[in-house]
Amino acid sequence: MKYIKSTVSLSAQQNRQDRNISWIFLSILFIGMISAVQAEDSMYGPTSAIKGEEASSPLRKISGDPASWDQPQQGTENIASDPQDVFGGSSTHQPLSDLLQKHPLLADASSSSGTNSSTNSSSSSHSQSSYESGRVTMPETIVSTTNNESVLPNDYEINSVYGIPLNVVDTPRSVQIVTQKEIQSSAFISQNVMSLMYMAPGLYMGTTFGEFSVPNIRGMPANKYINGMLSFLPGTGYEGGPMNMNDFDQINIVQGPTMPSLLSIRAAGGYLDLQTKRPYWDGFHGYATVYEGMYDQNLWQADVGGPINDKLAFRFSYLGNYSANYYYNDYLHNQAFYGALSFKPYDNYELFFNNSFYTEGYNEIGGINRPTQQLISDHEYLSAFLPNTFVGPPVIVNHHKVNYDIGPELYNYGVSVMPQYYNTMHFIPISAIGGYRANLLNPGSGGYVESERAQAIQRVNVDDGFQIVNNSNFEYFSYNYQNFTPYNIYTPGSWVVQNNLSFIFNFDTPMGGKAMAQGSKKESLDDQKNTKEGQSFSHYEAVPIHHTVNVGFEADYANMIVYEGDFEQVFNVWNMGPLADAVYPSYFQYNLPGTPWFSKYLYQDVPIPGRPGQVFNPGNFSSTDSETWYLRPYWQHQIDLGEHFSIFMGSSILSLLSTAKSPPGTPETFYDFGDALHPFGQYFSTVIPNFDFAPRWKPFNWMTVYFDFQQAWVAETGAFYGVSPLTSNIDLHLHQRLYSGGINFSLLDGKLNILTAAFDQVFQELETFQKVLLVPVPIDVVGGTLQIAYQPDRHLWLVANAGYILGTFNYEPPLKTGPSMDQPYPSNYVLMNPSKYPFDFFGYFPQGTYPYVGWPNFQTSFMATYTFDFGLGLFASFNATSPQYLAYDYIVRIPWQYTLNLGLSYTTSDKHWTARLWIWNVTDQHNWMTSGSGFATSFNNYDELMVSWPFWIQGQVSYQF
Repeated sequence: MKYIKSTVSLSAQQNRQDRNISWIFLSILFIGMISAVQAEDSMYGPTSAIKGEEASSPLRKISGDPASWDQPQQGTENIASDPQDVFGGSSTHQPLSDLLQKHPLLADASSSSGTNSSTNSSSSSHSQSSYESGRVTMPETIVSTTNNESVLPNDYEINSVYGIPLNVVDTPRSVQIVTQKEIQSSAFISQNVMSLMYMAPGLYMGTTFGEFSVPNIRGMPANKYINGMLSFLPGTGYEGGPMNMNDFDQINIVQGPTMPSLLSIRAAGGYLDLQTKRPYWDGFHGYATVYEGMYDQNLWQADVGGPINDKLAFRFSYLGNYSANYYYNDYLHNQAFYGALSFKPYDNYELFFNNSFYTEGYNEIGGINRPTQQLISDHEYLSAFLPNTFVGPPVIVNHHKVNYDIGPELYNYGVSVMPQYYNTMHFIPISAIGGYRANLLNPGSGGYVESERAQAIQRVNVDDGFQIVNNSNFEYFSYNYQNFTPYNIYTPGSWVVQNNLSFIFNFDTPMGGKAMAQGSKKESLDDQKNTKEGQSFSHYEAVPIHHTVNVGFEADYANMIVYEGDFEQVFNVWNMGPLADAVYPSYFQYNLPGTPWFSKYLYQDVPIPGRPGQVFNPGNFSSTDSETWYLRPYWQHQIDLGEHFSIFMGSSILSLLSTAKSPPGTPETFYDFGDALHPFGQYFSTVIPNFDFAPRWKPFNWMTVYFDFQQAWVAETGAFYGVSPLTSNIDLHLHQRLYSGGINFSLLDGKLNILTAAFDQVFQELETFQKVLLVPVPIDVVGGTLQIAYQPDRHLWLVANAGYILGTFNYEPPLKTGPSMDQPYPSNYVLMNPSKYPFDFFGYFPQGTYPYVGWPNFQTSFMATYTFDFGLGLFASFNATSPQYLAYDYIVRIPWQYTLNLGLSYTTSDKHWTARLWIWNVTDQHNWMTSGSGFATSFNNYDELMVSWPFWIQGQVSYQF
């Protein structure tokens, strides 16, 4: 059973009407902000009368031609010796406009394109403030926070944690950056999210039914944000298809609960914030690239952009993927389009608009069923023949109920091997079922995704102490997946409208002295501090206290409809060997009206409207038709007490307002449990608070010590964050708490970064009880992570990671049982005693404390390249995981495993052509992967197991300008 609980929409006509209303709303908001900017700008004439001085970033940057890397950068010769404040820059506080001139949401691309990692020209940037007038002017070009040549965290500022740019090393939370350099070197866009395990600690995932939509962080599917806005498409991480790889240039990985500055609906061990591609302002740039590899891997991408005039620039990117897979019957066919515009009609206003559309056809990877220790250790498969015949309602055989081709999820029986077929049960070589490429899912399975996303981010610099940022987003998607285990999930068209209006303030309140507002005609406090001669410091005895405040309000509306049918889903009744005699069960609808065994109190198989051959189950916590409002005021406050100590605190209050009912097509014969739970109407509302407090101490410019405490409540939702008709008050008040601390270092003049974190994170997730009810289960995750990034010059870079994470489920009273599994014992039990142990006998373990399964407690990885002056490059990456158990009986275990990858690259002297060759899994390890890891889908681990890709070769050729 894919444990997902679902979402919602109106009729097609109503969808179109509401979408028109949403676009009218966004247009009015855009016109209003333009009018405000014009009114403000008219005070100073049609164009800015102030021409600022060119400013350089206080951060160490590796930019320009590679030959310049080993030379001191202009204007930065004394950075290493200057006192550093908590921002990582000079000891003086900068105006808000300077702090935000590289705002990640609105940062433009440098001249280095997606594959051009060698000609990163600097863009011009003008100062954004004038103390004489108090006015702020927008720069003609916003310098990108992303330096394509750097993998060092201290070269990046992100707003994914507090909503304002903050250097990664100085952020009081465990944060990792997947840089453009790592994306290029690892062929990430041609891989899936599992390859993020090489780039950050604490990330690991099972196959999650082969979806690969988001990674697991600390044993939970990650939330995914796009430029700071929650993406509803991946939902719980078990649906939505593989992640679109075309839109982004950088991935910010934040570990721990979602911060108050971002919308958080359900519990997560961490989140991704994808930073999409920005237009080029310093000239036209582009690239075209082709990837080809073994097992029919074919991917191509083209990207181009540049200025249209001095106020408008664009970026366009296209990706196509028409690939098969190492696994039989698996494929990925993808067409993705991305466009972006940056519009700067006034000095203090900017609009960044981006649009993404993609289609995706794919099949999931079922792997090999009936996992046993013999399969892992001896590479032998348990073959057992079950006839593909329905023999009627459940019958008693050897004192237990038996039936065929119907799901046991709601019944206390499995599917037994009949006595006359006992002699068919025996272990056979895995080669008899097709080897490691065997795929439980047959060619008739498959999924299709169609997604459209449009985003407009506007920024107004009112003055050097006040900025307004408005982030509007629209997301529409349709999704259908069907396999013949059998399983169905379908949304004909769900959509979300989001708007986040943020006000950012920057000011000083000296303790014991007179506060001086920035932009005053008087000499500012910063100017006084920087004046070393001719000034007396005795005229203020205040401790300098600096504030950066981010307050705002976000409103999201989700209109969704989801059908899910999983009642008959079984895995181990299929016999995969010999492959020529593989049995694919026919689809049987059990609980149908008109049959003598029909019961309105059980899941019903109902045809999905407009989808012949597909059915859904009303009342399964997933099938739903809902409308939901998410309304959220939030507040983030950074207080800098002098040069060395800071306090970060913030909070948000989410109001969730929803209506939910069974989707269209639900028959009147269905007993609506939602009506029974909510006799006065299926309306849901709750208030969900989120609070975070983090002190930070920076005793030296090369060391940051931090602590973070977060207390929050979240809601349990279904597929695509939908609200189910069966939602109860408990589902909307699940607790999560975080204690975290660490010490980060920036050593060797910033060329060596060391990031550490230790944490204790507690959250709750819902578990099925008596196959109908959902009850919260406490989960405690403790551990520590380490990341080392070293980049001494243009030749070498290395990123190494290590993590030890132990997750524990606490199934103690008032819970009545332990965790559940679709089959709570390995399949060799069926061989040893077939009269007692059927296949897919749904059951529970006893009460107790259970460590994570499908989860290696220890994991380490690294990625490194070395590039010679004549253009040759060497690449290596490595990942190793400690042993992991499949299930909560802790019997079947995967041993230590590792993967080593090597590669070569060559770039021509004119930097236009690049060729790369990768040898993946050089030592041809047969590494096993569970279906679920940690909390995510681990109930299925005795049903599916698969082997990762073996030795294979991939190549790339690209041209850039």
